[in-house]
Amino acid sequence: MARPGAPSVAELSSLGVARIGVGAGIAQAAHALVRRAARELLGTGTYESPVGGLDCGELNTLLGKGR
Repeated sequence: MARPGAPSVAELSSLGVARIGVGAGIAQAAHALVRRAARELLGTGTYESPVGGLDCGELNTLLGKGR
């Protein structure tokens, strides 16, 4: 299971690893962002946490609706 500090994909591939998993790591990171955004909104009333997120057009394209 790959996580921060693990060898890179290239390093693992060079060792013959054919499949690399991250388990729930990506979902956990997304949930952490939701928690930060909610705390910010309820605490300071600002909206900076989601900066850098995908815009509606990118999401629609990823979901096949931007064709």
